[in-house]
Amino acid sequence: MGKKVNQEYQRKNGCKVPCYKSKYCVNASPIWVSDDMSGKMDGIPSVSTSCLVNPYCQARMKNGEMVCAHCFAETQQERYSASREHSIANYELLNGEILPLEALPRFGNVSKVRIESFGDLGSITQAINYLRMVAINPHCTFAWWTKNHNFVIKAIERIGYKPKNLILVASSVKLNEAAKLPAYFDKVFTVYDKKTIARDNIQINCGARSCVTCGRCYSKRTAADVREQLK
Repeated sequence: MGKKVNQEYQRKNGCKVPCYKSKYCVNASPIWVSDDMSGKMDGIPSVSTSCLVNPYCQARMKNGEMVCAHCFAETQQERYSASREHSIANYELLNGEILPLEALPRFGNVSKVRIESFGDLGSITQAINYLRMVAINPHCTFAWWTKNHNFVIKAIERIGYKPKNLILVASSVKLNEAAKLPAYFDKVFTVYDKKTIARDNIQINCGARSCVTCGRCYSKRTAADVREQLK
């Protein structure tokens, strides 16, 4: 956090919201880029929204059968006010309208970018904005996690293509139950609890490691099934 508002960009483009310049980007943008991720996400910028204002996330959190009932992002969003405010602002911007290309983040010397660390899609409009962001950054590989698969499918069909540098990861809605691979998607990400892992001999291939060095979710040459143990 702590990036300064780019007032020159705001005046030039008539922005009604603050514009920031991430250390990973070559332009200022009203879309906040999280560039100080820690743990296994260290070194990977993320463009995300907040689960606290997403009605789909909120509904799933109340359902004990769904993995969202164990949501770690909710705890982080409630704990860190700056991250929460920027993620909520991103949700409002990305779902509000199709943004002009010059307003979207343009990444510099970075090879991997994550889409959605703290929330999920709220509409087709948000999905289209993400697809356009991916398309204007062809030198980066984007890994995009979502449980709202239909928004992505409809957005791709509306714009007529899926960017080659995009890896779509279908997050399984239920704990211990892998989702089927939807159209256009490359991988399925599923969370398992210890009991199920032991009983069914589930091979966990995502854990306490660096995403930069692992790269499993950022390559189409690795296994399509990504499995993580419940934290």
